[in-house]
Amino acid sequence: MKLLTVLFAVLAFAAAGWTALPAGTISIEGNSFVSDSLIIRAFGIPAGSLVTAEAVAQGIRDLFSLGYFSGIDVDVDSTSGVADLRISIVENRILSGYDFEGLDELNESDLRDTLMLFPGQTVSLSDIESARQLMLGILSEKHRHEAVVGYRWDEPDAGGRSRLVFEVLEGPDIRVGEIDFIGNTVFDDRELRGEMKTRQDSFWRSGRYRETDFAEDLGKIERYYRDHGYPDARVVDHTSSMLADGRHMRIEITVFEGRHYTVGDVSFTGNEDVPDSTLQKAIRLEPGAGYRISRYEQSLEGLYEVFQDRGYFYASVDPVYAADTTSCTMDVRFDITEGDRAHIRRIDIIGNTRTMDNVIRREFTVHPGDMFSRASLMRSLRNVYYLNYFNDVVPDFRQIEGSPDVDLVFSVDEKSTGKAGFGAGYGASDGFNGFLELGEQNLFGRGQVVAISYEFSKSSNNVDLSYTEPWFRDTPLSVGGEIFHTTSETDYYNRTRTGGAVTVGRPLPFIDYTSVGIRYSLERTYIYDITDDSTSYYYSLRDTDWPRWTSSTRFRVTRDSRDRQVFPGDGSLNILTAEYAGGPLGGNIGFQKYLLESSWFTPTFWRFVFMLRSRTGLILPFGGRTPPAYELFELGGTGFYGVRGYESNSIGALEGLETVGGKFMSILTAEYRLRVIDQIQLSAFFDAGGTWSSVSAADLNDMRRGAGLGFRIEVPMLGLMGLDYAYGFDGPDQGWEPHFQFGTDF
Repeated sequence: MKLLTVLFAVLAFAAAGWTALPAGTISIEGNSFVSDSLIIRAFGIPAGSLVTAEAVAQGIRDLFSLGYFSGIDVDVDSTSGVADLRISIVENRILSGYDFEGLDELNESDLRDTLMLFPGQTVSLSDIESARQLMLGILSEKHRHEAVVGYRWDEPDAGGRSRLVFEVLEGPDIRVGEIDFIGNTVFDDRELRGEMKTRQDSFWRSGRYRETDFAEDLGKIERYYRDHGYPDARVVDHTSSMLADGRHMRIEITVFEGRHYTVGDVSFTGNEDVPDSTLQKAIRLEPGAGYRISRYEQSLEGLYEVFQDRGYFYASVDPVYAADTTSCTMDVRFDITEGDRAHIRRIDIIGNTRTMDNVIRREFTVHPGDMFSRASLMRSLRNVYYLNYFNDVVPDFRQIEGSPDVDLVFSVDEKSTGKAGFGAGYGASDGFNGFLELGEQNLFGRGQVVAISYEFSKSSNNVDLSYTEPWFRDTPLSVGGEIFHTTSETDYYNRTRTGGAVTVGRPLPFIDYTSVGIRYSLERTYIYDITDDSTSYYYSLRDTDWPRWTSSTRFRVTRDSRDRQVFPGDGSLNILTAEYAGGPLGGNIGFQKYLLESSWFTPTFWRFVFMLRSRTGLILPFGGRTPPAYELFELGGTGFYGVRGYESNSIGALEGLETVGGKFMSILTAEYRLRVIDQIQLSAFFDAGGTWSSVSAADLNDMRRGAGLGFRIEVPMLGLMGLDYAYGFDGPDQGWEPHFQFGTDF
């Protein structure tokens, strides 16, 4: 309408045979609520100015841009030697309100919130059309694909306002009944349908049809062919029709498969600094194998990584295909332009309002002045994200005019790093239990860690206060301290432990992802209320004068390549611990303990991750002393010694006819995890664990097995919380066992 009005105005002036006349009078007609002065001012041709075809056309456009009019006509009378203008307008309606007729599936209140039409608003034809399309889209989401939405205006009221009525014919609930293919000989209909998000209506599938999903499905079908050696395959047509029941639609998709091609010669041109042999290692296309577009994309990405790891930030790689239709082979040549090497001029950090810049920068493996390296950039990104101070870390680049160098910009989104929580639960063995925790992982934005926790149950009470400085004097030396007091009750004795520890650690620069640590601990242990049963293994504790002092040193080597601390999706965690107590360290207790933990995380598809974990432990005499009973391995529950499906400390070794702690233990775990969102994870798991009096007595066929489902959530200010519900298959007390967990990962 607007374009035609402007065009007619220009043609009318051309037909009149003149190009410019001074403006005479300007009259307005057809307006009821828009003032003459506003129209004349917006039209932009004051009396006495020259009137041209271009000026009139621009004036009409300016009037339309006000949004008040649905029609504008300009007449010019030049009989008096000047251009007398008469502007006839048709105003848009002013809305007094609106109603719906024919609604059944749609909710009127929801529609009103969605349409955003308000009384007093000037409503144009485009406003009405936008509302119609929005309603049709909502109806389509509810399977009403043949819906019709019309409208009408009621007569204006005394104030000149009109009521708009949307006339809706929702139509039947239509689902996808059949999806058929034409032209496919290589893959049958079932295989191609399996690539689609749009599915046929069935007992377990809704048969929902969405245009956006279907358009994506067509691309998936083409990609499926191209990833199986058919690079020319394409969808040439698709149609839909109603089936006889009037409630299901049939979709027919016509495909052109083309010929099957295998990979021929893969070559490179233009590369000067990087040899072909290095580039060939990045290629995933295998000569003689079917051409796969996914392998081509992996190859292209690998080539860019090779060049960017060598500083060629601006390198370009252009593939050139040569198809031999006789032999049905596809030669691929990568034309390479290496460009200039880029160095990093500066590194900026934005978004950190609390965490100090140096806390972030010290995690970088890339620095100003370095040659650009994608590998170093990605490692820096991983290190910063692994701090667990941020919801997200996003790198960006700023090109420098007249230079091949670049600036790096890290944008961080900080999250809460403090903890202040209380939790409680109930267990069959421990009764009412819970925890109270206060802590901060990023104290004053300096990366320091401080925490105080209190855990309680019917049989135990634990208080722990700790502090860690991860970068002592701005060096990668971690220094920490801890004091603790614990009490625990068992069927055979009660124990109180009070002590403290200091820890020192640092990463190993020559072994990636690896760090070492040394911990010295001194604690006072008091055993009391020892069993009166002289046949019990624990009766021998009566022969010791309590309290006793344990002076121990623990050496730990950790290799942690996980992509994140909480809910990792890739990488591994391997920890080797050796602890020595007594002997030259002094004290009254002596033992040597070795622990090995190995966890491996492998992404599978979508948000699913497969995890395998093994834990092995061995405790032996040291300094002429035998390990005390409370240091032996007792398995069950959660934590490092956890075997879910069994109560804590319920799995031990046989000593005669009595079950006691073991000197050798082994636990195997397999989990399939689903990261629902970054803060929530579900899992299905299987645990098997056992402990024995010695390595030679170990029998892996005698391990206690448990399986179940788990839930974990990372709550701001509370940390990690979860519940596992597992079934124990072995032992005298087979059955389901709930396990609550607070504050630590599993």
